[in-house]
Parts: sequence; structure tokens; C-alpha cells
Amino acid sequence: MKRLVQLGIISILIIAGIHQEVLSSAGTIIYFYNPETNINNFSTLKTEFDSYLVTKGKYQFQPFNDRNNFESVITSNKNSIYILSSWHLQSLKSKKIPLEIALLGTSNGEPMQRKVLSAKMSMTSFDDLVSGTVIAGAGSEEYIRSMLKQILGAHKEALIPGIKILTVPKDIDALMAVGFGMAGAALTAEGGLAKLSMINPKQFQQMHSLGFSVKDYRLVAATFNKAGEQEKPLLEILSAMQENNIGKETLKLLGIDGWKPI
Repeated sequence: MKRLVQLGIISILIIAGIHQEVLSSAGTIIYFYNPETNINNFSTLKTEFDSYLVTKGKYQFQPFNDRNNFESVITSNKNSIYILSSWHLQSLKSKKIPLEIALLGTSNGEPMQRKVLSAKMSMTSFDDLVSGTVIAGAGSEEYIRSMLKQILGAHKEALIPGIKILTVPKDIDALMAVGFGMAGAALTAEGGLAKLSMINPKQFQQMHSLGFSVKDYRLVAATFNKAGEQEKPLLEILSAMQENNIGKETLKLLGIDGWKPI
């Protein structure tokens, strides 16, 4: 009962976006933040990971829903593991935060993906994107606009400020928003379209791709500078998660099914 109360308090703090210091004596910590998704149940995410990690040692999992809080913890907790998107990692380089990739998150063994902008057949090209067009996507608005800038290119960049962003929890929700007429187009990973083809073949047949981003890593596990002796055991635990059913199910909460070394 005491543990349940503690987890409940922690969950409330996470959802509120409050930075929470964890004592270094508790062992190495995994910090997580991903602007490419909108996780709607942080308490489940933390509970499942903590339940798995506690069987391996004094390890904890700390998810964040606030980018600034996540970035502030990196420089104050340098002997930890940080799980984040490759896009976010690149942005940290401009802030002189020296994170080094240790592991790459994979789906069906593939560590890379690209984003696709999809619409119904009635929207034939970028020329049909006008001011006020709603584009649905999972993730932060900053991330979605960054991907649109990459996909649309410099010759259509002027369109982006006038585009309205509808943020949703998952890629499939973005595609369904187009189907229901709530959005004119959807920004998703290519895997989202594959899922739509199985869930709603009729809608899938009505969709087509307007453009693609460049390929990038799905998710990375990084350390401050190169991994030291304190981080290496936990990196090994992460790497082994795909080898058992409980670990696999826990990884699915992050949208991956395994890790591979860089």
C-alpha cells in the first residue's frame, strides 16, 4: 500500500510537469522525454518500467512531459541514461549539451524511420495546402512544424505559419482525424499508414502521400559524454529487454520493440 501511495504521488508530479530530484543513492536513473509522441498515461509508463527495473537492481525510470524540465535534469544528473528522439538530440547540440548515443531503438529490427505527410485524394499536392489547413500529428507542435518545414521545402516554407496543428496521442489518431474530416492532412511515421491499412482498409485506399522527411533514428538511449562504469550495467539491462516477453511489452510503451548498439 505504501508503495502504491508513493507511485501515485510521483505520477501526479509527472503529469503536472514538475521537475523531481531523485537521490543519487537510488542508483542510475533512466530519464525519458519524446516530443514525437503524446503519451497520455505517464503513471502507467513509470509503473511498468519501474516494476521491470526493480528486478534488476536499484534503478528507476523517470518520464517527463515538459522539455525544459527534461533538459535541465541532463546537466544536473550526468551519470544517467537519457531516452529521447534523434530530432531532440540534434537540437541539444546547439545548446552544447554533449549527449552520446549508446543504443538505438528499433521496430522489427529497423532503427530508422521517416515521416510522411498524407491526405485524401482530393488534396493532390502541396499547392492545395492553404492558410488555415489543419494538419494532425502526434508530438509537440514545435516538432510537427519542424517536420513540415523539412517535407515542404524552402519553396513552400511560407505556408507553415498559416497551418493549424491538431496534436493527437498516436499516429493512427492523426490519420483517423483526416478520415473524420477534422484535419486536411496527417503527419505520421510510415508505419502509421501500414496500421491504417489493417484497421480501416477503405480509408487507407482514399489516402495518398504528399511528401516524406529524411530518414532518422526512431529513438535513442544516450549518456552524458561516453558511457561510464555506472551507466554500462543499465545499458546492458535495456539491451536485454527484448529477450523476454515482459521486457518486450514494456518497450512497446515507448513505441519500439528492441535496442541495438550504435
